[in-house]
Amino acid sequence: MRSPQVLSKGDHTAILRDDHLTIEQDRIVTTVPLAAVEEVRQTGATTLALVLTDGVTRPLPEGNTYSAPAFRTAVTEALPRRRDPAGSALLTTTEGRGSIPRWAVWLGVLGFLGAYTAYVWWTGAAHGGAMGAAAFGAVPGLLIGGLGAVGAVNSARDRTLLARRGITVVATRAYYPNGKRAGHYTFTDASGNELTTHYGSGRATNEIHVVYDPEAPSRRHAASEPAYATVVKHALGLLTAGAVLALGLWGALAPYL
Repeated sequence: MRSPQVLSKGDHTAILRDDHLTIEQDRIVTTVPLAAVEEVRQTGATTLALVLTDGVTRPLPEGNTYSAPAFRTAVTEALPRRRDPAGSALLTTTEGRGSIPRWAVWLGVLGFLGAYTAYVWWTGAAHGGAMGAAAFGAVPGLLIGGLGAVGAVNSARDRTLLARRGITVVATRAYYPNGKRAGHYTFTDASGNELTTHYGSGRATNEIHVVYDPEAPSRRHAASEPAYATVVKHALGLLTAGAVLALGLWGALAPYL
């Protein structure tokens, strides 16, 4: 079974499903049954237009020189033999989930970078070049160290839960249809759901032991390993994250101490 084809440009997205297209733009989702589509017309090297059976034309998101023709071919192959002349009357629209507009994201990023640059410049001008360099490294240190510490704590918590209530199974190496070895393993939980794990993807074996949480098997699972390896790995992770976080705090506070 092929994965659904997607054509996306900014906030404009089109997805080809089994018997319909979903087109989302400005948080409005339009469902287009394939029976209402006459053809997908290529209007340029990277642009397409959807022609409905009643003659109405709708632009599709712009792709590139590969994705646009591939999307057109996929839709054309999926079109049913019998079409409905009602065309645009068969389309339905719904309001999609709210999300932060891209312009707001970019505005936030630019605002943060502007404030960061001003902070480093002011610190260097007021306290000297050495303190300016310390301020420059403070924010990355705080972000990387903070995220690393949170990740290490969460990972240690998950390992603790798995040790207390985890179920261990054998996971087998996955292979692609062409016979090439994949970088992940698959296993089945007690409910019969097939799950994928990238733990142990660097190993050469065809089987590994995976322990999963029966209350959240897809979200919380890990390769089985000796207790000492888990303790050492998480201790080193916490120490490294703590050291980076401490350097970030020093860079932020040194000019004022």
